[in-house]
Amino acid sequence: MLEARGLSLSKGGRILLADIDLTLRPGELLAVLGPNGAGKSSLLKLLSGLWQPDQGSILLAGQPLTRMRSAELASWRAVVEQHPMTPDGWRGAELVAAGAYLRPEAGRQSVDAAVAEALRLSDAAGLADRYLTRLSGGERQRLQLARALCQLLLSPRPERYLLLDEPTAAQDFAMADSLMARVRALASELGIGALAVVHDLNLALRHADRVLLLNDGRAAGCGDNREMMQRERLEAVYGVRLAELVHPEQPWRAFIPMPGQTPPQA
Repeated sequence: MLEARGLSLSKGGRILLADIDLTLRPGELLAVLGPNGAGKSSLLKLLSGLWQPDQGSILLAGQPLTRMRSAELASWRAVVEQHPMTPDGWRGAELVAAGAYLRPEAGRQSVDAAVAEALRLSDAAGLADRYLTRLSGGERQRLQLARALCQLLLSPRPERYLLLDEPTAAQDFAMADSLMARVRALASELGIGALAVVHDLNLALRHADRVLLLNDGRAAGCGDNREMMQRERLEAVYGVRLAELVHPEQPWRAFIPMPGQTPPQA
């Protein structure tokens, strides 16, 4: 498991996170939700080892994250940041193959197979031979997901984790839904623990197994999707009234914000 215990972080005199606990298990998708500035991206940077907390600890497969060197850490988890670099002159398959850079022992055949599988799993096979500079932001995001999957496919670790910072930010409506469905399926089928920072309540509602709600750097709740994604709880976190839509024939729900209306005070 990937576990956070009592995480706190401040920068420039501002509290970004305060006393955050969470557990990410192999095979599940955990969505991190909250308003702008709630601390979502800061939390992901701590969990990925890119930043260090002021207080608290992070355990990966029972081992403190601080004791792992970069190469060892990369064999346990892959990260797709919000604005990753895309080198000029590279084609899609070359970016995906960058996920194998810490596996020098893997032969060319194994790397090629991992690249092909990662492209297939991320629905990006058609982008393999295209130059990155000629792709849309959404297409590059899919290739970054494939690059992270290539890294995990080549990992010998018994547990693997995929950390995604706003993976649907550049996707259109249909592709965003498809990508989140794909991430959840990958988590289940490959036994990968996936954590995704998202802004869209309905994407989390449709696809997440569990949800962590953040507000002003503090946890407003963490638990099963159905328990967390309740209108009153979400209204309290986001400070806006929500209309809840229910399908008459299917167990589908959706939330729509009602601008200009504030939720009733508890």
